[in-house]
Amino acid sequence: MGDPEKEPAGLGDAPMRSAILSVFVTGLCFGVAGFAAAGARAGLGVTLGGLLAGLNLMVFARVGDAFVARRGNAAPWGVVALLKMGLLFGGVWLILKNGYFSPLALIAGYAALPVGITLGSLFGPKPPESDDSATPSARPRGDVIQGGRAARRDDPDEGTPPSHP
Repeated sequence: MGDPEKEPAGLGDAPMRSAILSVFVTGLCFGVAGFAAAGARAGLGVTLGGLLAGLNLMVFARVGDAFVARRGNAAPWGVVALLKMGLLFGGVWLILKNGYFSPLALIAGYAALPVGITLGSLFGPKPPESDDSATPSARPRGDVIQGGRAARRDDPDEGTPPSHP
């Protein structure tokens, strides 16, 4: 199959993949609730809004991963980010201009984005803890009363009071 340590290209780490999956599942649940509560037309509108939310997060994760990883030239990903926004706004405008789906149904479906991200971060995998023991800010402070001046571990005079002339 595949190496469990390898992550799918461009979808970020395990917490991001969990958030993306949670948004899609939440959008599907909202769509089923829309079908049950308001009929097929509203249910399809809610499902479409949830699908837009999930796809938006997928593209955002891919663009964000490309910018953070800084593999190669980031300019094409800037174009992808602009196209993503243009397609999102243009697509929603065309859907609403058509008049087939209610704006409220699309908004209800798009609400899967914050709800799914929240559920994915609460119940999904946690990011790995980094080893910050080498950074000075992660070291325990020697004396807090001295205004935050911490004695360095490699300082031979650690613990000795300052001399005054």
